[in-house]
Amino acid sequence: MPGSRTFVIADIHGCCRTFRRLLFDMLHLKKNDTLYLLGDYIDRGSDSKGVIENIMEMQANGYDTRPIKGNHEHLLLESLRAPPNRGLAEWLDNGGYATLKSYGVTHPLEIPFEHIQFMLSLPLYYVTDTHIFVHAGLDFDLDEPLSQEGENAMLWKRSTEVDESRLAGRILVSGHTPLPLSSIKQRLTGPHIRLDNGCVYGDLLPEMGSLVALELMSDRLFVQENIG
Repeated sequence: MPGSRTFVIADIHGCCRTFRRLLFDMLHLKKNDTLYLLGDYIDRGSDSKGVIENIMEMQANGYDTRPIKGNHEHLLLESLRAPPNRGLAEWLDNGGYATLKSYGVTHPLEIPFEHIQFMLSLPLYYVTDTHIFVHAGLDFDLDEPLSQEGENAMLWKRSTEVDESRLAGRILVSGHTPLPLSSIKQRLTGPHIRLDNGCVYGDLLPEMGSLVALELMSDRLFVQENIG
């Protein structure tokens, strides 16, 4: 569409104010733009509920927003499966307490059902003529890396190895593994672009602590420091 742009953002992790500042004050996002979100909307940051609400509202209001599932949404959903509390401790140990606090509840069963439905509906990937969008990575040892058999890699893989012959000329874009801003910038023209700057880790690691958005046509990187 003439005048439209395509943006990619990864690993928001409950940083709702930062997310909105990036979208509307820096990107000036419009409804004819396309926005890919690479998972991990919840946990660790202070307003997971707000992030989910904002994404759902954007979709309802006609923004072309294409979110995929991250490992943190996966952990939350697994904590709800039978038998009772299976996986709950693992999710809580990985930032789940912050998510519960943002909802004002003490157990994931109390999270609004429509938010759980939203997470259940999330695909593992998107493919275009030019890019493959996943949360973490791909298992190139599989005959079909994008099959259900490749789910674990799409959610959890941290290896930087990419078999370019399997990408059919496309660029792989992911988040999941926090990287210093300088490392993200160095990889913007390679076969695997990684966009997690550890928005919630600004006080812990150098060159971390921002939410970044990549505009695909220009390769321009927008950087918003975490403000909550």
